[in-house]
Amino acid sequence: MRVFSSLGLLFFIICGCATETSPPVVRSVPRSERMDLVVLDFVNNTSGARAAEFQPWELGLASMMMTDLESMGLFNIISRDDVRDVSRKRGLQFTSVQTDENALEVGRLVAARYVLTGSFLEMSGKLRVEARVFSVDQGMQLGAAAVSGKTHEFFELQKQLVIEISPYLEAVLDDAETSVIAENIETTSVDASLNNYAGEIAVLQAQECRERGEPQRADAFMEEAKQKFETALQHDPGYKRAKENLAKLVMGIPMTL
Repeated sequence: MRVFSSLGLLFFIICGCATETSPPVVRSVPRSERMDLVVLDFVNNTSGARAAEFQPWELGLASMMMTDLESMGLFNIISRDDVRDVSRKRGLQFTSVQTDENALEVGRLVAARYVLTGSFLEMSGKLRVEARVFSVDQGMQLGAAAVSGKTHEFFELQKQLVIEISPYLEAVLDDAETSVIAENIETTSVDASLNNYAGEIAVLQAQECRERGEPQRADAFMEEAKQKFETALQHDPGYKRAKENLAKLVMGIPMTL
């Protein structure tokens, strides 16, 4: 019965992913006319033991921002793989940087028009998230935005942040477009979100182990990723991103994060 249940769950997940539709795009600008944008992983300023708990949002908040910015239909989002490959050749940290100059350097290396960086701080159930936009051509910061609220309302805070930062990216949205962005929510569960992005981090670690010729460690990270995706779905069975991640992992489909 356990085997049957597991196969049934996998079949349900795969079928659900097969009918998955992409988030609605608010504008239909041809790819050739879109602005190239790189979003770097957010810096986790949470202190003490809680820093490790919220570490997955270093990747997660950046990914949520990328999803929403892509759905505006105005940007070509430069992938993490491209950032990693180019940055490694120059000896830079692959997606998260600590200085303005490093952020601009990554932008120049991948030929981006804009670079978006961010940071967050979680303390006693409160969350503050900040984002900054840099012009690569001008070599300067164009603007910044910050939002604060309760940690369990992270999904609303992230939407507010992407809307507030978008004017610095030449993306002034009207009310209808703002509504489309605001309604595209991955999950409202903190635990589901943290577990999913912990799984995605494990997948990235597995990829790095394979590149170094360490297949056993890679397999261990992939098993960890599977467990994290399953846990995410326990917290939110309707979490589509976690469903897709788990299905791809089980079927051996390469994951682009």
